[in-house]
Amino acid sequence: MNASLPAREDPGSLPHPLPKLGVVLVAAGRGERLGAAEPKAFVRLHGRTLIEFGIGVATSLPHGGHLVVVVPDSHAVRALEIVEQVLPEGSEWLVSVVPGGRERHESVRFGLEALHDTVEVVLVHDAARPFATAALFERVIAEVRRTGDAVVPALPVADTLKRVDAEGVVHETVDRAPLVRVQTPQGFPRELLAAAHADAALLSGAEPGRSAPTDDAEVVQRAGGRVRTVPGEVRAHKLTTPADLALLEAIMEANVAGIAEGV
Repeated sequence: MNASLPAREDPGSLPHPLPKLGVVLVAAGRGERLGAAEPKAFVRLHGRTLIEFGIGVATSLPHGGHLVVVVPDSHAVRALEIVEQVLPEGSEWLVSVVPGGRERHESVRFGLEALHDTVEVVLVHDAARPFATAALFERVIAEVRRTGDAVVPALPVADTLKRVDAEGVVHETVDRAPLVRVQTPQGFPRELLAAAHADAALLSGAEPGRSAPTDDAEVVQRAGGRVRTVPGEVRAHKLTTPADLALLEAIMEANVAGIAEGV
């Protein structure tokens, strides 16, 4: 299934320019480590699914563009219903829903292939990071446009790091100064990301001594592209385990309390 909702109007009648910004919202993960009864992107926080947060922040960006939501095929109709609920009247965003693949890199590729031909800059965002802000999206977009490179949000590592063996014995302390924690959305010139994803060897871990890449920035880097960082956000925490769900609930409750108190 591949369906689009163009601001509740026919695409040919839209008054705004064809999209130059694309967002691929990756929401096809099964969430096995979370132990949920349904795909992770459809888990609820205070009554809202994770996918609602992702659709909402992407389509709040003032530029307009094309959002492709990649979901399990079994949840495509439900995703379209959520888009109908979240997308405001008169939005300049075209939104498509496409089925995901067996692996994350397949889902990203399917999302890229569904983007409008005019898209020049692409953001890839995990629906599992529901509280990433529009300001973070804008920061990534601006740096991609400024440099022409791949761009990822990053946070410094605060904890002391130890290298251990399979039995849990510590062998050394690792210098944390040059290390960062990387988040999404990750931004790319479209042609750069599409070319990297077209190279199956970069995605399979087939290179001797190298495992499969864990994010799109690594795919691009292996293809010879340069990756830059911009400041990330603590609140853009990723939902992976039940402990993460509790943390996100706490962030949500603190935000709601702050709004109620006028903070």
